[in-house]
Amino acid sequence: MEGLRLHKNKIKFEPSYYIVTLLAILTGYFNQYIVFAISILLHECGHLLMASFFKWELDELKFFAFGGQMRFKGELNKANKEDLLISSAGVMVNLMLLSIFLYFAQLEVSGIQLKWINSFIWAQCFIIVFNLIPLPPLDGSRILGDILSCFFPYRYSLRIICYFNIVFISFIVLLTILYDFRQFYLILGFLFYSTVKFNQNAQYLFQRFLLHKKMYRNVDLPRKITILCDDSWEDKIYRGYLNMFQFNERFHDELTWLQLKFRENNKVIIDVKIKSD
Repeated sequence: MEGLRLHKNKIKFEPSYYIVTLLAILTGYFNQYIVFAISILLHECGHLLMASFFKWELDELKFFAFGGQMRFKGELNKANKEDLLISSAGVMVNLMLLSIFLYFAQLEVSGIQLKWINSFIWAQCFIIVFNLIPLPPLDGSRILGDILSCFFPYRYSLRIICYFNIVFISFIVLLTILYDFRQFYLILGFLFYSTVKFNQNAQYLFQRFLLHKKMYRNVDLPRKITILCDDSWEDKIYRGYLNMFQFNERFHDELTWLQLKFRENNKVIIDVKIKSD
């Protein structure tokens, strides 16, 4: 249960978290906020439990205005299937909670109890729909990235996500303006800021991915052999795989290229002949 050990220095609260908490108190929506906060906490517990199952080690848990965000050690050099299941686990918990509260809503309960049950039902519906929006830093964006990483090199996956982010956030902004959804302005502002920040840091994220590849060696990943012609190996490296590059009938291991890139071992021989069975 290593991944479930939460130390104080691993938990952080963004300023937006305190702002929304203060607004909930001042506007008289504190009870609804408590329901929402409990649901978010259970949502994050779903991520943590699934991560613990795969023995991922938590590096940071950050709470912001409308949810939480986790970082794990070496997370960019893990199997795409594991990442997909961990990213989906939070929503799965909310789906289970929704089913439970819908069941209780059918029972004979008092008016006050029904009010709280309905609040929990609304909270689960909001968290499920909101988190499945394919924009960063929401679960939907991470799930989209996991799927793309199975078919495209990571650099191209990031480019697709960046272009998709621009189109999708533009669509949401246009929809909000046309139908005057003023109640969603705060959420829209948060998503717009997060999307712009992600797109600006896409190149940094790719370099972080390469660094994770070097620092957190994962020999359990499935092997993928890519044929290089005049391409850069960085344009052909896949996330979630142990990459081998074939060039002029020779194999080039990803670790060798990474060591050369980060200048740890300039004497490494990268020409290794392909062994025939």
